[in-house]
Amino acid sequence: MNTLAFLILSSLFLMSFCAHAQEESSVIQQQGTHYIDLKLHALDKYNDHLQQQQQRLINKLKRREKHFANKLKNTDSAAYARYTHQQLSYDSIGRLMNADSVTIAAKTPKRKEPLIDSLKGVAALVQSQPNVPGAPQVPGYNAELAKTQGELNYHSYINDLITQRTSYLKGVASHGNIPGISGIEQQVFYGKAKMNVYKEMEEDPSKAEDKALEYLEGAPGFEKNMNNVTAGPNSMQSLSGNVSASDLEKMGFQTKSQLQSSLQSKFGNNLGGVAQQMTSQINQFQQQANGITSGISNAKQTMQSAKQLKHFNIQKPSFKINPMAELPFWKRITKQYNFQTTRPTIDGKPAMLNLSAMAGYQQNPKLTYGLGIAYSIGLGQSWTNVHLSFQGLGLRSYVNWQWQYGIGVYGGYERMYKQAVFVGNTQIPTIDTTPTVHNTSTYTESLLIGLTKSYRINNKWNGQLQVLYDIWWQQEGLRSPIIIRFSTIKI
Repeated sequence: MNTLAFLILSSLFLMSFCAHAQEESSVIQQQGTHYIDLKLHALDKYNDHLQQQQQRLINKLKRREKHFANKLKNTDSAAYARYTHQQLSYDSIGRLMNADSVTIAAKTPKRKEPLIDSLKGVAALVQSQPNVPGAPQVPGYNAELAKTQGELNYHSYINDLITQRTSYLKGVASHGNIPGISGIEQQVFYGKAKMNVYKEMEEDPSKAEDKALEYLEGAPGFEKNMNNVTAGPNSMQSLSGNVSASDLEKMGFQTKSQLQSSLQSKFGNNLGGVAQQMTSQINQFQQQANGITSGISNAKQTMQSAKQLKHFNIQKPSFKINPMAELPFWKRITKQYNFQTTRPTIDGKPAMLNLSAMAGYQQNPKLTYGLGIAYSIGLGQSWTNVHLSFQGLGLRSYVNWQWQYGIGVYGGYERMYKQAVFVGNTQIPTIDTTPTVHNTSTYTESLLIGLTKSYRINNKWNGQLQVLYDIWWQQEGLRSPIIIRFSTIKI
């Protein structure tokens, strides 16, 4: 009897253990495939953004190169002859943009991509789980991951060609002041900086990715599969003591011979002259380094630009960097919401609550200009006579120049269309003051100028207090020219 009970308990324990193991394997497979699908979707979007940004950059560079070539032909025939002997051009790079899978595999080396390696590790973990009866078949991701890695490598290859061509043009124009080369350098710098923004967006995981990865990190076998991928045949751990330069090149590492050939393609055979020129520049830099402490105040302004030099080997340019120009257009748009109140007037106008929403474009870190809409609500004559009413809908335009310590200058033009416009009768009696050019039966106008003070609310929002003067306040029939507004600005 005891033996039978023991066998029954053992069987129940084994069945429970197997059911738990199957359930855990099923959850690992679900979380793993969900995580890989999310990352592959994000990488597809990233590749599309890179493709579009590179195409726009190439189109701009082709136009600027044509202008540069015409200037070079008219000013320096010897330099123009050097220019025509180089087969690589922005136009030829553009023809390589839409390559097929065979060309991508042939042109790009087998570079290691950490993110792709981590996805391979997660895929290996998912596929190592025992099959659960009735569960869907785990998809294979090898082909899809290889395709994605090839596309990423090919975009890097295109960027390397753009850098090589730009360096060659700068070398051609270095012996004379040829117009156009500065514009080319700016387009390349800002184009690659925008690509880095997309890279940072892709590296920032979503909440769903974080949740899935958090579960997988605690799964048994996770570290083993990740280590197997990162310690594969193309890793540094697999190198032996007698590894050759050709072996390193096959694995995607840059060798001395590759660097020398790259320099020769950019500067020709006169590497000694280039080295001598670099030595003199280094000496000049060392002489200027003694006064480097005077430039500490400018370090904060260039911090953001320094961060974005890491992904695509962007060399620090000679021109002054506008951090806003490094961002895609939609990231330079700011959203602003504000409200103001006005007192009732002696001629019968109610107290007003004006709400507005505006969108601004950041030209640079200090200058922002934009448009918006406003909605006017009547509140009544007093606290004992509260009456909500629609009073009008208007348009606003503004420009804001920030100084220091959150203080700035504000200017704006506004037009508020009155209630009469929307009821279809502009001849109805009004209680406005005598009509003027800025205050008619259909609208009122305002020309504003004043000061603003910005302050931080949290990581996503800033606040702003605006003290404005309405130049046309008398023509509008206002009791005071001073307007105080409270704004919130989305960072």
